[in-house]
Amino acid sequence: MAPQLTGAPGSAAAAGGAAAVKPQFHHYHHHRLPPRHHHPSPTSLLSKLAFWSVCSLSLLLAFLLLSPAAPAPRAAPESPRRSLHASPSSTASWGGGAWEKKVRASSRVRRSRGHSVLVTGAAGFVGCHAAAALRRRGDGVLGLDNFNDYYDTALKRGRAALLARSGVYVVDGDIADAELLAKLFDVVPFTHVLHLAAQAGVRHALVDPMSYVRANVAGLVALLEAARAAKPQPAIVWASSSSVYGLNSHVPFSEHDRTDRPASLYAATKKAGEEIAHVYNHIYGLSLTALRFFTVYGPWGRPDMAYFFFTKDILAGRPITVYESAGGGSHQTTISRDFTYIDDIVKGCVAALDTAGRSTGSGGKKRGTAPFRTYNLGNTSPVPVTQLVDLLEKLLKVKAVRKVVKMPRNGDVPYTHANVSLAQRELGYRPSTDLQTGLKKFVRWYLEYYHPELAEKQKLRTSSNGKGSRGRNGSSSSAR
Repeated sequence: MAPQLTGAPGSAAAAGGAAAVKPQFHHYHHHRLPPRHHHPSPTSLLSKLAFWSVCSLSLLLAFLLLSPAAPAPRAAPESPRRSLHASPSSTASWGGGAWEKKVRASSRVRRSRGHSVLVTGAAGFVGCHAAAALRRRGDGVLGLDNFNDYYDTALKRGRAALLARSGVYVVDGDIADAELLAKLFDVVPFTHVLHLAAQAGVRHALVDPMSYVRANVAGLVALLEAARAAKPQPAIVWASSSSVYGLNSHVPFSEHDRTDRPASLYAATKKAGEEIAHVYNHIYGLSLTALRFFTVYGPWGRPDMAYFFFTKDILAGRPITVYESAGGGSHQTTISRDFTYIDDIVKGCVAALDTAGRSTGSGGKKRGTAPFRTYNLGNTSPVPVTQLVDLLEKLLKVKAVRKVVKMPRNGDVPYTHANVSLAQRELGYRPSTDLQTGLKKFVRWYLEYYHPELAEKQKLRTSSNGKGSRGRNGSSSSAR
C-alpha cells in the first residue's frame, strides 16, 4: 500500500500532585528572642516544590494543546510492502531534483517513433525481461516496483540491478500510491503503460486474501485513475491471467469462452480487473489490452512456480509433490500445463504495445471510441507435470524423489491449454520455444546463479560444445 496527538502522559499524576498541595497554616509565637535568620521547614520546601511542579506541567500542557500541530510525516510512498502487507518503511523516499533527473533519463526515447513506457512490476519476472527488451530497442523505460516479500526480495533486487546496468531506473514505490503515480505522470508524458504489478500465486490467497484485493483490484484502479487524468492519456497493456478460465472445460481455452466461474481468489481478482478495465475504456476512452498469460517460465523466474522449486528440491535431495486429479471413476490424470517460455511472452507484450492504438480521452473525458482487446499468450502445447520432472532430472543429472498425491482443493485447475489464434492474427504472436529448450536455458541460469560450482562442473563436461558460462547475470536470460 499519521501520528496523532494524544493526552499527555502523566496528566493524572499532575492532578494528584495538585490535590496534595494543601494550605499550610504556620502558628508563630512571638517571643522576645534575639534576632536570627528564618530557616523554612522541610514541609514548606516540599510544598513549594510541588506547587511549582504543578505550574510547570500546566504551562507545558497548555503550550502543547494550544500550539499548531506539527504536520505528520508522510508515509514513504515507495514502501516495499505497503499494498501487500501494510508495513510501510520510514526510510524510503521519492521526489526531488535528483530523483526527477533519473526518472526523465530512464524514460528518454532513443529511437525514432519509440515509446516512453512505464513498466509496473519491473523487478518481477515478466517485468524485468519486458523492460530489458524495450530498452534494448531504444524505447524509454521507467520501472516501478514495491519489492514486496511474497518471495525472496534479493532476487527482485538482483533483477533491478540487472536493469540498472542497462539504463533502466526502477522506482521503489507502490502501485496503489496515488500521489506517486500522479507525480510520475507529471514528470514524464508516458505514451504507454505495461502494467505487470500484481499479487501472484493461486495458493497464497488461502493465507493472505486481502493482499490480492489490494494489489490486483485497488492497485489497478489507482493506475487507471492516474492514466485517465494524465495528459496525454497513455495506452495500457496489462497482465490478466489464464486463471480467469477457472472451471471452463472447453479446450483449448479461447478468449470467447466463459470466464465467470473462477476457481481461486487470484483468478477472481484478475477477472474483476478485466471488468474494471472495460469500465475505464467505456467511460474515459482509455486504450486497454488484457494479456492472459499461460504458465510462464524461464531464467530469473518466480521461486513459487513448480519448475523452480522442483529444481531446488531435486538438487537438495528432497521429495517433490506431483499432483494428480480425478478424471472420472478410478481414473487419475496428471496435472498438465501450457508452459510458455519467457521470451515468447515478452514478444507478445511488445507486440501488444506496438499495436495498442491511442487512448481518446482528454482531461478525464472520453472523446471517442478507444481499443479494448483481450489476448491469450500461451505455447499451445500442454505438457504433463510428470514430463516436466523427467526433463529436469535429465538436465540436472539427479533422480527426483516423487510423491504423487491427489490435488487438494486450493484453487488450482488440472489442465490449461491456450488457443492463440487471435494473438497470431492480430499481434503476429508465434511462440517458438519448446519446453525442453526452455528448461535447458532455465537450468543453466539456475545453476550459475545459485550453484556456480555445479555450473562449472557441467561446463567442464560440455566444454567440447564451446559453450562457456557467463556467471551470475544469467546468460540465457532475455534480460541480460
